[in-house]
Order: sequence, then structure tokens, then C-alpha cells
Amino acid sequence: MNSNMNIMMIMMKFFSVFWRMPCFFKEVTHLYCPACGGTRAVKALLRLDLKASLFCNPIVLYGVLICLWSAVWFMIWKFSGRKVQTFQPGLWMLYAGIVLFFGFDVIRNIGVYQFGYDYLGDLLL
Repeated sequence: MNSNMNIMMIMMKFFSVFWRMPCFFKEVTHLYCPACGGTRAVKALLRLDLKASLFCNPIVLYGVLICLWSAVWFMIWKFSGRKVQTFQPGLWMLYAGIVLFFGFDVIRNIGVYQFGYDYLGDLLL
């Protein structure tokens, strides 16, 4: 029992240092990386604030929706024994996620430096 507590303390110290680290991409380039705002988006989603979650980083909400979509497809397949083509997950979901992940980053950085709109408030102080 004591060794488990020691492992937990080591893990807590590691993660507390890890989460306080700055985003190196943002520090070097002065641009938002594609993952910037992800933690804030998760926190907003947990508060059921969908608008704030979308503005912080829409890939979080997209990931939740894709997981729900896949879970519904799996449940239908498991309980009915047939695969419904309408709900079947496809490779297009991955492609759409990649476009959303990088596309939102480009649009957000254009908004910051061309129009002075910084929703996250980290770059334009």
C-alpha cells in the first residue's frame, strides 16, 4: 500500500510540472498551435458551454460527436446483428477532423494577426 502512495506522489509531481510548462510552439513562433485551447474547450464542454468550447478549439467537440456516432453504430450492430451503412464510421471522419484541426488553427491565427481578434487572449496582451 505504501509503494502505491509513493508512485501516486511521483506521478502527481510529474504531471503538475508538465501542465505548468508553456507551449513551446507558441513561445517560439508567437502563433497558436492547432492544440491551443484544447484544455479550455474540455473545461467548457464539461460545463455544457458548447459555444465557448467551439471557440476555444472545435476539435474537442468534434471528437466527442464522432465518439458518440461510433458508439451508436456499435450499439446498433451489437444488438441488431446487422451493420447499418448510415452510421458506419468512415475514413471521411478522419479527413474532416484533420481539416478541422489545422484549418481552425490557420483561421484563428489569421484572426489574431490580421484582425486583432484573440478569443483566447494569450497572444495580444
